[in-house]
Amino acid sequence: MVEVGMLRHLRNYATAGIISAVVGLVSFPILTRNLSVADYGVVGLVTSSLTLCIAIGKLGVQHSVIRFFSQIKNGNIGFTVGQMNSTVSMVFFALAAMATALWLFSGFVILPNVLQNDNIASLFSLAAIIVFIRLLGSGVMNFLRAQQRSGVVAIAQSVSRFLNLSLILVLLLLGDLDPWSVISCLLIAELVGVIYTAYHYLPDFEFRMSDVSMKLAKALLMYGLPLMMLESLGLVLRLSDRYLIESIMGVSALGQYSASYNLTAYIDIIILATLIQAVKPAYMQLWESDGRVATQKFLTSGFHLYMVVGIPFIAMFSLTSPHLLSFLAGDKYSPGTVIIPYVAISFWLEGTMHFLAAGLYIFKNTKVLMGWSLVATVINLSLNVLLIPRFGITGAAIVTIISYVIFMAGVGSQAFKHVDFAIKLRIPLQILAASGAVFLVLNPMTFGSDVADFLIKGVLGSSILLALLWFVDAGFRQWLSLNLNKWLRRA
Repeated sequence: MVEVGMLRHLRNYATAGIISAVVGLVSFPILTRNLSVADYGVVGLVTSSLTLCIAIGKLGVQHSVIRFFSQIKNGNIGFTVGQMNSTVSMVFFALAAMATALWLFSGFVILPNVLQNDNIASLFSLAAIIVFIRLLGSGVMNFLRAQQRSGVVAIAQSVSRFLNLSLILVLLLLGDLDPWSVISCLLIAELVGVIYTAYHYLPDFEFRMSDVSMKLAKALLMYGLPLMMLESLGLVLRLSDRYLIESIMGVSALGQYSASYNLTAYIDIIILATLIQAVKPAYMQLWESDGRVATQKFLTSGFHLYMVVGIPFIAMFSLTSPHLLSFLAGDKYSPGTVIIPYVAISFWLEGTMHFLAAGLYIFKNTKVLMGWSLVATVINLSLNVLLIPRFGITGAAIVTIISYVIFMAGVGSQAFKHVDFAIKLRIPLQILAASGAVFLVLNPMTFGSDVADFLIKGVLGSSILLALLWFVDAGFRQWLSLNLNKWLRRA
């Protein structure tokens, strides 16, 4: 089982993810029902582009902060915390300025010539402020993550989400929504979130120009650049199909695709964001303080938990979320639900990499990650060009799975040369077979309405899979019994 401290961080980040997902589910029907399909597609395009630009703009330094902080804390590298603070601050300020300039250039020069929407330049000018704010705050956020102050990070993320929803509701009460007002709400929410994290890190912050180290800056960039390429190429895997769908099939198809993809992306918010924020700092710190054997045990137990819980979760999400989407957004988005199982599986595959690639992160061999990501991205782009005209949005979703399987196989084989760990497949395979059977049996059934289908299929499927998990996995029984006893004592 994963250690108690690790479970606390997972709980904090997962709670923030669940809160964000709930807020997103509330805002989802508000946006889909009060924006046209075309406007919703444009908003999705802008927010997806924000994600890509910010990922590129960070140059991977956010990962460097976590890795180098662990070494500095344990005295395993020749830099001080003061040098780390000062150097990271200067680096992120420079990155924020450069990324904002790149964003504005794309919005005013490149995209108006390739997209059908006429208002893309004005939306990009407003979103440029978000680029600068989020990049500048990234340094602070990742210092808090490196310190494993998961509670502060989780609260900041939750507050930002709640504020964004509140502002959208206020605007809706005052008048109609449009893409400009939706992006404005996001801007204000991001600013408040950054201010909150900066306030909590301020007691630990120190800045001196004399402490700015070019040697440390170079080391941060050398470690981070391949990871920036990895993250950026990963986003290309996720986002490039949207540009192709818009240009080949039009904005309505993009809106349908975006709605289903955005709903499925709550897996990213709840699971993958939790793993990224909690697992990586934990095994970095464990490696520096306790060594190889303790790290291998941690990765074995953590990956097993991810598989036995994640597989039935993906099955139940794929089974129930199409009904949820139809209920929240309306029938006009129903054609896009065909992609949900494929996209959900691709998110699960992406999550495995936070365990399988641990050896590459620990030994700073990040070029391997970049290389395999490039291979997967080239395959993704090539197959999308071939399959989207023939199979539409379903083809794009299937291509994403193929790309992640290739990436997972290549990276995992290389990472295990540095740090391998035991992978126990018997129980996960049993759960996979049962999850597939539950999906195939319940998916064709209908109980009269989307709400009834969502609730009945969800309760039936979850009950069966939880019962199976209880019988076949001793670790799950131990974890459930421990938490049940704690709850009974409190009651």
